Amino acid sequence: MKLSITVYSLRDYILKTGVTVPQFIEIAARLGAEGVDLGYYWRDKEEKEQAKKRLRETGLELAIYITSNDFVKPEGERRVEVEKVKASVLEAKEMDASKLRIFAGDLKPGIDATVAESWVIESLTEVSDFAADEGIILAMENHGRYFSRIDVVERILKAVNSPSLRLTFDTGNFSLAEDNPLIAADRLGTWVSHVHAKDIDVWGKPCAPGEGALDFESITMKLKAKGYDEFLSVEYEGTRDQLVGVGIGIGYLRGLLLKLQLFNKKLL
Repeated sequence: MKLSITVYSLRDYILKTGVTVPQFIEIAARLGAEGVDLGYYWRDKEEKEQAKKRLRETGLELAIYITSNDFVKPEGERRVEVEKVKASVLEAKEMDASKLRIFAGDLKPGIDATVAESWVIESLTEVSDFAADEGIILAMENHGRYFSRIDVVERILKAVNSPSLRLTFDTGNFSLAEDNPLIAADRLGTWVSHVHAKDIDVWGKPCAPGEGALDFESITMKLKAKGYDEFLSVEYEGTRDQLVGVGIGIGYLRGLLLKLQLFNKKLL
């Protein structure tokens, strides 16, 4: 497996201190990452071209392109979200990405869960067909308490039943939804196309991988046993300085992968 960093992990540096996306790519390279997750924070089209150039110069891969959407909305608003995802598919293609991270949405008060799921399934079916035509894989993240539940994620993936819809497996979000990410890896592992490595401490707060209570060794081995061999992407949402938190996570995961390579050769 390889290590990536999602640009969201350094959001404060980008939004508050003026770090650019190309500079983020340089930071990721200096931290020893092999890839980055990009999206959200573009200032203009020129910055996208600069980012592509910086990726070539550093040798980093664009592990996945990212967008934010919510399909749990009334029909008119939902149509806007569908078109947003389609536009993001084209952006991902322009950036030479092969995958796009998307969401299902958030269950809101007053909306029946069954109705919400039907809206999500209908929308995902449409955008998956569109993505397939453009040669892009959609990787739906387990995000939000309801749509991070193992049963819900599994039900949606089975209902859409598209080779163009896969899963961004967020380790921390399963825990925040009070599900076990190791069980999730066992049940959902064959759908996984990308992994967000996020730890959760004993108080239920996000932290850097290795700082919390999640068993990353077992989760990683289970995902590998299910056929996953791509990126572990550090997504830092803790309270310490974001650059320090990302560095802790990258260091821990690199050590973990080396341990597994040396002592579990049959798996890795």
